[in-house]
Amino acid sequence: SGATAAFAAAAAAAMVAVDDLLTDTLALCISDCFDASFSHPFIGLQTISVSDSLKPIPKRWVEDVEILDEGFGAEDLDVLGEGPTTSWTLEESKKKLRDGLARLDLREDLVQHQDMHKMGKHELATEKRRVKQELKRYDTEFRRQFMRLPTHTEKEPMRPLYVYYRRLKTIISQADQGRARRGSSTAPNAGSDNDGPGLRLGPRESFASIPDNEDNPGAMGVSSLRDQVTSLEARINSLQSEKAAVRARLQAFQEKFVSENNRKIRFHKDILPIERQYRMYKNLKEEIMRTELQLRDLRAGA
Repeated sequence: SGATAAFAAAAAAAMVAVDDLLTDTLALCISDCFDASFSHPFIGLQTISVSDSLKPIPKRWVEDVEILDEGFGAEDLDVLGEGPTTSWTLEESKKKLRDGLARLDLREDLVQHQDMHKMGKHELATEKRRVKQELKRYDTEFRRQFMRLPTHTEKEPMRPLYVYYRRLKTIISQADQGRARRGSSTAPNAGSDNDGPGLRLGPRESFASIPDNEDNPGAMGVSSLRDQVTSLEARINSLQSEKAAVRARLQAFQEKFVSENNRKIRFHKDILPIERQYRMYKNLKEEIMRTELQLRDLRAGA
């Protein structure tokens, strides 16, 4: 063991000698390339080594930023974090319906006024406005809580009121048409606006025959407004499809990340491989919200 240690020491001394020789030779070669009077502050710069325990080199800030600060964890419930709820539960939506029916004095098992067929035109119009107010209340409260309009599926619990609303519209329309026909044939016998039971109602219409939107611009006969609504609806559908595709990629990345790291996505550095897709996802959500707002304002103006 003594011989081995001596050999190792001799080898180390030889390496030091070789290193010093190479350094001196390189210095002589380089010095010939510069003027003897050349001077620079860096030539005599003295460096001091400090251990990482005393003064660690800071990491890039982007690696330690928690993505929760910028809303990353507050996205859709199952995408890149457990964000807040994004919609009412079915029971909550049904409660909204029950509250609306109570304000309208309507029964849950028969959503229509008990004397509807005895109402005159003005009474029907008043009832229609009251129902419409409850439908808009649902949209307004949903938007106030979730910063967007409810989808067709999310409006489904309010279907009984939508059906009732369209039924009222149809009865009023049929009454106007019947009055116009009677007025053109027997003007002296034309009924008043409140002719009550004199209204002649046609057969009960099917749900499919009534426009889906209670504020259907087409019913106003304004083609330009209808075209704008159609265009915005198509735009929203296109954006939703694109968002769903990006969302699927983000979901796949999240599942893989959790599997490999045994934790949920938390820091900005975690999403660097898909940062571009995530930014796209957020931009799509914002664009959908803006477009829905335009559509809502357009319908409200109608």
